[in-house]
Amino acid sequence: MQGQSEASPSPPEVSWWSRYTRWRQTSKIEGKSAEQRLLDLAGTKLVTSDVHLGPTDQHYMHTIEGGLPKAPPIVCIAGYGAGAAFFFRNMAGLASAFKLHAVDLLGCGMSGRPPFRAHSTSQAEDFFVDSLAQWREAQGLDRMILVGHSLGGYLSACYALRHPEHISKLILVCPAGVAERPADWQPPESMRNFWTVRGQLYRASLRFWDLGVTPGTIIRGLGPWGPRLISGYTRRRFHEGQPMTEPELAAFEEYFYHITADRGSGEFALRHLLGPLAWARNALEARLHELKVPYRNCPDMSRQRLSGRHRNKERLRFLLFQVSVVPHAGHYPFLDQPQNQYQNMPDEHWETSNE
Repeated sequence: MQGQSEASPSPPEVSWWSRYTRWRQTSKIEGKSAEQRLLDLAGTKLVTSDVHLGPTDQHYMHTIEGGLPKAPPIVCIAGYGAGAAFFFRNMAGLASAFKLHAVDLLGCGMSGRPPFRAHSTSQAEDFFVDSLAQWREAQGLDRMILVGHSLGGYLSACYALRHPEHISKLILVCPAGVAERPADWQPPESMRNFWTVRGQLYRASLRFWDLGVTPGTIIRGLGPWGPRLISGYTRRRFHEGQPMTEPELAAFEEYFYHITADRGSGEFALRHLLGPLAWARNALEARLHELKVPYRNCPDMSRQRLSGRHRNKERLRFLLFQVSVVPHAGHYPFLDQPQNQYQNMPDEHWETSNE
């Protein structure tokens, strides 16, 4: 399916019967309409399409494209629970220098939602990496700049490790899965204490994690109350740096709800890729030294990422890499500081860092 418009489309008509009898307030057509309204705020011409991979009608990857046809291709992968349209505040800038592809990984965003049957870390990685490889081949891309945020950064690094011949540069934005849990790590005392509220919440969260309960599980379970929870979270969460305008927030939270409330699929990979408190099960810090492509990391300053900083120095010593810090931004720098996030990305050459 392809779509592009000069003006924002009206929300699709939903019959009163469906509106008041369905539990989840979502559908694919409503989700794509919400996405288009968000993309109309991007300030550049964009086209959406579904790239079918087979073998079922749910095996397709939703793609947003724009920019210069003959420019270097750049592929942007969103993080856990996010979608390709999360990059909407960067798309005009990226499209001015690149052939832009913002992609929803299989089972995520507006992509197809096939059953997720992985039972191990390697199987979960295969689910995403193999489908991304199929997508690249279907798109006819030989080499690309690959940008991944958060868990999308982890999976982008996994792809680059397996298919370095198709990566010209790798850019990881606040990547998840970098550090492994130190052998002597302990949660804070208040979380270890069984008799505290935090201790009870900690034990409950461990149980939910092991059971595969996700944010999407909760939003779907809340039914008609789900949109209100997403709206409240969005307006509290995204206020760093250059806050979104009211029209941006309204379109963003609607889109965010639809991709969260859709049928669960790729989201169930989380417990196989990360342990409780987001420690990596197969940490990138033990593998990044094997990268054969230029690499840039835009980290956030979380405790986990800092804990692996000195361990990574020696492992990364001979890599061609750069580290960039975006000031006055949180975990979503492309939303918090859209003017600064990718300002150096068109650089033709990166310098080697041996610090």
